[in-house]
Amino acid sequence: MIDQDNLSYDIFSAVGKAVNRVGQSTLDGEVDILNGLKADLIIATGHSQSASRLAVYLNNIHPIEPIYDGVMVHGGGGRIRDDQETKVFKIMAETDMRRRASTPQPNTDTFMQWEIAGTSHADYDFEIEYSKVRLLREGIELSQAEARDVGCELPAHSRIPFRDPFNAAFEHLVKWIREDVRPPSAKPLKLSRMMPEVEFARDKFGNILGGIRLAAHDVPTAKNTGMNYGATNRFCFLYGSHEPFTEATLDSLYPDHDAYMSAVREVVRRNLIDGYILPYAAEKTLEAAKSSKIGR
Repeated sequence: MIDQDNLSYDIFSAVGKAVNRVGQSTLDGEVDILNGLKADLIIATGHSQSASRLAVYLNNIHPIEPIYDGVMVHGGGGRIRDDQETKVFKIMAETDMRRRASTPQPNTDTFMQWEIAGTSHADYDFEIEYSKVRLLREGIELSQAEARDVGCELPAHSRIPFRDPFNAAFEHLVKWIREDVRPPSAKPLKLSRMMPEVEFARDKFGNILGGIRLAAHDVPTAKNTGMNYGATNRFCFLYGSHEPFTEATLDSLYPDHDAYMSAVREVVRRNLIDGYILPYAAEKTLEAAKSSKIGR
């Protein structure tokens, strides 16, 4: 029985060592945990609390005996030492920067950080996937997946798709490891005040400025933030918020559907060029905009 959290670091190292790389084979008496598959690269990753523990691992354990080819830290984790050869990519939602924006860590040859505007620690996509897990457990059709009413003061779960730049970040990390091609950098989220508490700069709708700006954020149809609160649910601060614009506001922003599509198309084009999204995410974004009722 494992009864000490500190043993998790040794376990994490042991798992990495147990994976057979290309050209390796399992010794007699040992278990092939990939059942015959061979790893070309082994990448460590951790989200939220796991990201915090992964940062500790990277700062104190991994430099002693590097095991992982690269690391993806997301949704948490403090400052990570950059005096090691292992490539570390850190990608953060708006929620995650509330406690970290006042102490930024600069990008280096082995460290890269992205901050995604308007995203939340646990967003709408996350909530839908969690709903599917509950439905599977209960033997109910996945088509019935829906977001819960989590009892927060603001309508919960940002609709800005964190997963789109997250997937692109993994592609960049692999290329960074294999070819030493540094990922594209990105502007941080913009602050209006750092002391005594962090305050983000926002536009007239309340949407945050700076950071990687996806079409759903830069061509807004709602106020999407990484912030929320609630007296009955202590996790509300993780969910972010989503407050749709009124019809009058939408009409003032997008006089017709072509105007809306043109704006979305330009942001998608720019994000593709900058390397912040992958082609399939671009296609998905354009299809969703095309089928929307905005400007009709």
